Amino acid sequence: MRQIPRLLRTIGFRLAALYAAIFGLSVLLLFGVVYFLASSTLRGELVRIVENEIATVTEDMARNGLPAVAAEIERRMASGMHPTTYYLLLAADDTVLAGNMPKSARHAGWHELPPPRAQFDDDEDAEEWAEHALLAFGRSLPGGAYLVVGEDGFRMVETEEVIIRTFLLALAGMLVLAVGGGLLLSASFLRRVEAISRAAQDIVQNNLQGRIPTRGTDDELDRLSLGLNDMLDRLEALMESLRQVSNDIAHDLRTPLSRLRQRLETTRLKSRSATDYETAIDQAIIEVDTILATFAALLRIAQIEAGRRKANFQLVDLSAVFGAIADAYAAVAEDAGQSLQADLAPGISLRGDRELLTQMLANVVENAIRHCPPGTRIVLTLRAKAGGGFIGCVTDNGPGIPPEERGHVFQRFVRLERSRTTPGNGLGLALTAAVADLHGITIRLDDAAPGLLVEFSKADG
Repeated sequence: MRQIPRLLRTIGFRLAALYAAIFGLSVLLLFGVVYFLASSTLRGELVRIVENEIATVTEDMARNGLPAVAAEIERRMASGMHPTTYYLLLAADDTVLAGNMPKSARHAGWHELPPPRAQFDDDEDAEEWAEHALLAFGRSLPGGAYLVVGEDGFRMVETEEVIIRTFLLALAGMLVLAVGGGLLLSASFLRRVEAISRAAQDIVQNNLQGRIPTRGTDDELDRLSLGLNDMLDRLEALMESLRQVSNDIAHDLRTPLSRLRQRLETTRLKSRSATDYETAIDQAIIEVDTILATFAALLRIAQIEAGRRKANFQLVDLSAVFGAIADAYAAVAEDAGQSLQADLAPGISLRGDRELLTQMLANVVENAIRHCPPGTRIVLTLRAKAGGGFIGCVTDNGPGIPPEERGHVFQRFVRLERSRTTPGNGLGLALTAAVADLHGITIRLDDAAPGLLVEFSKADG
């Protein structure tokens, strides 16, 4: 079975064909209405002419008698003023008294009669002769006479044929334009789909930098291409993040695992007492707990990014969350020789997960306490935005973060301390970013001059 060309199988061509079919049906419906109205009007005009002639002749009959009527009919035919009107007047004995129609059987009322053959050339075909059929009306007159008046219907037939030809030409032109437009539309649509398909094939071949071209027309395909490009940007970022996480996991876990193996091996070779073994086991447990904590943090981040916690969202008093963090970490900051203060507006709420929001804010405050020297002043603020929503800040006057590093600190395993001698796995701020993204909160890092400003903001809704 021969396959339909691809151009004719496109959605664009199918839509164009559908619209052409709908428009064609509309044209046919319009044709039917126009044809009916035109035909009815013309037929009504013929009926009016015949009825007027019948009434005039009947009145003459009543006033002047049958001979005068015959004379009047002959005069009308001879005048040439009624070239399309035909007459037949029969006496009581069916003798033809006047007229230019062939003698026919008496028939009262409306009927159609063939035109006089003598009016046409012998070589004229029957179809054209039939187009001049007469719309006739027969009436019996007093004394047994019979009158027939007919009107040539050629004008009506000709007008109907003109209407038919006009609509057929219009319908043919419309179909040609519709099919041609459908083919052009399909070709354009197919080119753009091919571009999207080629870009998709490039992506399948691991070319994540490839993007789908757009025309800037903001049509459906442009919006689809922009949506796909956004998806590819996200996919590329996720793949890059996956590569980075894989490398960082290998780097960060290699050290504790190597240290664990070395201690266990040393214990096996050199330890001689139960105390040595207990010490080695305790140290191994510490190393394993560190590794498990890293994996637990990674799993928690993955669960948050998957959005599973959204099902438990409820209205959370954000002012109370900020207040609880300020109360909990004030003593920790004081032990580190720092101060922690809070300036919080009451009554600010947010739909979310209270536990995760608490963890998000706690990670930022812990970072400030851990990485700032004694004497640092840390301030928590929370304010409602004028148009709805809120702005919360954690500000310190410590060493801050260099501007070129601020874009990386929310990535997994990123630590500004390259030696990695202090406790931590570089996942705290990554967890903070995941929680903020889950709640639609925007995080911004800025210079507090001196120190660092961490801003949490969300518009109303």
